[in-house]
Amino acid sequence: MICPECGSYQPERAKFCGICGTPLSQESLVESFLSESPEPELVLPRHRSPWFYLAVLALVLASLAVLTGAGYVVYRIAWGGKGQEESREEGGEAALQYRDEKTGYSLSYPDTWTLSEQPLASGAISSLRISLSSRKFLDVQVYYIDPVVSVGGLEAIKEYLEAVAGERILALGGKTGGTEPSGTQESGESEPAPADNAEESAELFTYTRIGNMPAFYVECDGNVLGEETTFVLCFIVADDYYFQCEGRAPKDEYRGVRPQFWSIFGSLRREAVGEEVPYSTPQAMESVTQRLV
Repeated sequence: MICPECGSYQPERAKFCGICGTPLSQESLVESFLSESPEPELVLPRHRSPWFYLAVLALVLASLAVLTGAGYVVYRIAWGGKGQEESREEGGEAALQYRDEKTGYSLSYPDTWTLSEQPLASGAISSLRISLSSRKFLDVQVYYIDPVVSVGGLEAIKEYLEAVAGERILALGGKTGGTEPSGTQESGESEPAPADNAEESAELFTYTRIGNMPAFYVECDGNVLGEETTFVLCFIVADDYYFQCEGRAPKDEYRGVRPQFWSIFGSLRREAVGEEVPYSTPQAMESVTQRLV
């Protein structure tokens, strides 16, 4: 028999347990057997469908995605905006590139502006407009330089461009009386400084250099459809070409876009092309003749 107290095996006729001394009798053994709790029922695991595990996995992934998104939103609110502003201050506006395959020149302009090619003016071989709005934009036109004019060197080219600029200023409702330009240079603007050997015209132009190219510019006020407007005319001489750049904006908004104008001027470069380009065409010669008359 088995001792109900210590569980040791004892002889069938033993009166007491030889291990713990518990009295052994048939009645106590029956009572001990009845008081013992039944063995726990063995429950076999239920077989799950693969879709159940896929659903659990999808739920876990969705929870992680929600937590990640919430963390990103908190980061953007707490630190993201400040970091973006600092990045803009350090890096400035992003720039887009443009290259004219025919004449081989290139320039860059802010990505917030829009570039579009324009119909050619009389004598022009390339024309485009870079605009921020319908009232704030920059026109860039390319013309051949008449060989007759270029024979006289840079001084002769400057005199010719002064005549072109004078006609353009009058057409814009401005004056050419040698008045002080309305847009003087301010700290932080990207206008190139006048060259060391700068030679200012007594009446109109300021001479500078853009890259390795001589340039002449003038700023003036005019009137466009009854609105006071400020203009900048910049002529950049590149071998057999010159670039006529004309920027404009309402007078009270001009200073806000002036740095962008000068940034575009400063990015202009003349590159080599595959074929030699003639100095003039009949259309260009006709335009030059009309302007000189």
